[in-house]
Amino acid sequence: MYLFTIGKQGVTLAEELFKCDEDLKKENGLKKLIEKELLSGVTGVLSTTDFMKLPVKENINDEILLNEQALRASDKDIEIKGKSLLLKLELPIIDKNKLESILLGTGIGHAINNAADLTRKYIVNKLDHNGEKWIEYGMNKIVDETCPFCNQDIQGLEIINAFKTYFSEEYKKTIRTIDAMEVGFTQKFSNDVIFNFQKNIATNIELLTFWKQYVIIDDTMSLAFDEVISVWNELTAEIKLAINTKKMSPLEELLISEELNSIIDGYLAALEKLKDYNDKIDRTNQKIEERKATINHLKAQDIKSRLNYLMNTKLRHSDEKKAIIDKYQSQELLIKKIENHKKKLRAQLDTYTRDIFAKYEVRINHHLKNCGASFKISDYKSSFQGGKPSSNFSLLINNVEVNLGNEKSPLTTPTFSNTLSEGDKSSLAFAFFLAKLESDTEIDKKVVIFDDPISSLDNHRKSHTADQVMKFSQMAKQVIVLTHDTFFARVLWGKFADKRTLLTQLCIRRDGIQDSTIDIWDIEEATKSDYYQSFFTLADFLEGKANMNYRAVAMCIRPLLEGNLRIRFPRHFKSTEWLGGFIEKVRSATEEPLIQMQFQLSELEEINDYSKKFHHDQNPFADSEPINDAELMTYVERTLQAVRGLHNAVV
Repeated sequence: MYLFTIGKQGVTLAEELFKCDEDLKKENGLKKLIEKELLSGVTGVLSTTDFMKLPVKENINDEILLNEQALRASDKDIEIKGKSLLLKLELPIIDKNKLESILLGTGIGHAINNAADLTRKYIVNKLDHNGEKWIEYGMNKIVDETCPFCNQDIQGLEIINAFKTYFSEEYKKTIRTIDAMEVGFTQKFSNDVIFNFQKNIATNIELLTFWKQYVIIDDTMSLAFDEVISVWNELTAEIKLAINTKKMSPLEELLISEELNSIIDGYLAALEKLKDYNDKIDRTNQKIEERKATINHLKAQDIKSRLNYLMNTKLRHSDEKKAIIDKYQSQELLIKKIENHKKKLRAQLDTYTRDIFAKYEVRINHHLKNCGASFKISDYKSSFQGGKPSSNFSLLINNVEVNLGNEKSPLTTPTFSNTLSEGDKSSLAFAFFLAKLESDTEIDKKVVIFDDPISSLDNHRKSHTADQVMKFSQMAKQVIVLTHDTFFARVLWGKFADKRTLLTQLCIRRDGIQDSTIDIWDIEEATKSDYYQSFFTLADFLEGKANMNYRAVAMCIRPLLEGNLRIRFPRHFKSTEWLGGFIEKVRSATEEPLIQMQFQLSELEEINDYSKKFHHDQNPFADSEPINDAELMTYVERTLQAVRGLHNAVV
């Protein structure tokens, strides 16, 4: 729309402005490639500008050598600063007294002891090592005084009372205590614990090898892992066995065996050795920390930064980079020149379009008013949003300003897309086109094409459109109108009534299955009403016109009669009724004017009976109904006579 509005001179400026943008994109892309080549080999992060500003430095090679030597000397300090401290080793502590207390059991009364004796004797004499679990299961199933296994009465039995006492709440509490001890022991003495212990020993051995180079270590830090693992395995195996034994007889006092006692003592002795080992680790780590504190890390960073600066300075003043810098600076000058030219073009285009748009706004609103539009445009101006020239304006609808908006505008916000109907949008586009034609000083040399100019327009706007086409047909060298609307074409034809020798009517006709051809079009014939089409078809057949379709002729009989009767009897024969229905009304009529039609009733019935054979609503085999030339001739003649005789009926 913008390029369409501003005309040839404006388009030339806009195209030149667009070319400037394209040139800038191209040259800026080349600049980036040169910049990439220029910064190739630069150490660290350095901008193009800062790299080019690096000054010439005398004796730079000697200074680089000195800094490289200083950096190598500081590399060891950097390694020392980052090296880890020795690791302290840990193993879980075991509480011998607590273990012994749980194995012995606490708070079990005399009655439970007696019950326990009876229960254990019964298990030994009658059952096996799983007997206690079996009895406990059965006791939990007793709901009355009946045995859950044999269904016999067990009330008052001594052994049953012993079982009840033995498997009491005190028993369950003991079971929970044993289970908790088992879970806690399994977690504290897991395989992961001893694995991490072994891994940390290996790490310390490696770290000691490194730190002995830089720290004096007086203590001998050694730990016999094989001895520790041996004690660990014995301890965990014996305690697990003791727990399982206790679980089999929870209420039975279980003493710690001499062997387990000895193993526990051995493990506690290993923990003492581990404590001594960790004390040595603490003393050694303190020395390591003191050694690290002597390292000045910032000094090493300063040396490295200085060396990078010297290397980049040397690179900057190499012959290769000097040539690239010259190329880069030339490219910058070229880009600056294009940018200045673009700035001037934009100012020229802005000034030019400001005057053009002021005129356009007046003429566009003039045509919108003549079209009967309920809106107009305002604040029509150019825009350079996104770097490209374009036009922008607002709509005034009932004196309320509505912005054009874009695809990102919310649906709830009034914009061009959701406030104008399709007809309004078409009218606006047409108004732009007319304003453009009016401003063209060489319109008499132009061919103007109106492509379907009445799409989505109401009748008033169609009439205004036709008037405008007529107006420019007298101004332009030639006007071509393309339309799908036959009757709009007829309106234009009527307006050219005095100059038909200057008009040509063409249409596109199908030629075969897939092809089409441009042919002469008889606009008056094409725009006849259905009634007249039917009449002239029957008249042409009666007059012997060649190559007529007999079936098409037969199908015109009934529509012609119906059309005639609807015109003569509009109150009695509606557009939704057929000829057969009208005949029934005539047959049963008791009042004027239908009574006067009764003398033609038999003639209408016979014609209707013949014609309905060729219509699908009456005959599903209408397409294959045979047609006799002589018979068709007779009924066509009778139809035309009936139509001519109907004027005798009075409405």
